[in-house]
Amino acid sequence: MEIIVRQVKKGLYDASFEIWENGIQTGDIAMQGRLGSMEGHFQIRYRGSNIRMLPISHREAVKAAKPLIKQSPFRPYTVSNGNSNGIMFHDQIKTGFMKSAGYHLLLLDNIVYYLYFVGFGEQGICAPVYMGDEFIAEIRKDCVVKDDLHEMRIMLDETSNALPLILLTCYTYVITYYKAGQKILQGTQKSIIYTKNDYLLSKCRTLLDYERAKKIKVVKYKF
Repeated sequence: MEIIVRQVKKGLYDASFEIWENGIQTGDIAMQGRLGSMEGHFQIRYRGSNIRMLPISHREAVKAAKPLIKQSPFRPYTVSNGNSNGIMFHDQIKTGFMKSAGYHLLLLDNIVYYLYFVGFGEQGICAPVYMGDEFIAEIRKDCVVKDDLHEMRIMLDETSNALPLILLTCYTYVITYYKAGQKILQGTQKSIIYTKNDYLLSKCRTLLDYERAKKIKVVKYKF
């Protein structure tokens, strides 16, 4: 199953997205930033749910998720929709002597999700998502962007919960691609990212096993 999160508008401090599944729009996302801040306030509408995603302080993040923090919660956000509540942040894990790897963490309804951002150059971005230790999905993004409008594709099994993946996609956008106050770049741009961290690359190796088990087509990355 594929879910497309497609950016349709970019302003100096705002952005809008549409969510598509099987040729049908199933939701939309509005992000509003402000002068002097890297962060944005998200309003997400998806299949009848209305979710808010807001930046919070470092102190609030530590209080809410201290047992899950490895080093320090960077750029934390809170998630709420009346029925579900959660917290999201970037963190680092030590992987060896003088080595570490970054990841995004989402705690939603007492379930922990991890997203690992991995660049494969011309092939684009592979961002595998885990629920605990179980690989559940992958977020893909091409290296080519037209008119500063980004598109991310979520590849998941039909039985998986899509909402945490959409939230992680929003977080990836604001952390990696949103530049407050930057004018729209017209035309085609290419962003080439190579990841050489062995820990992060090892997370993408699971995709081959996942393909065999779930019979979902994935890109055959070369390591």
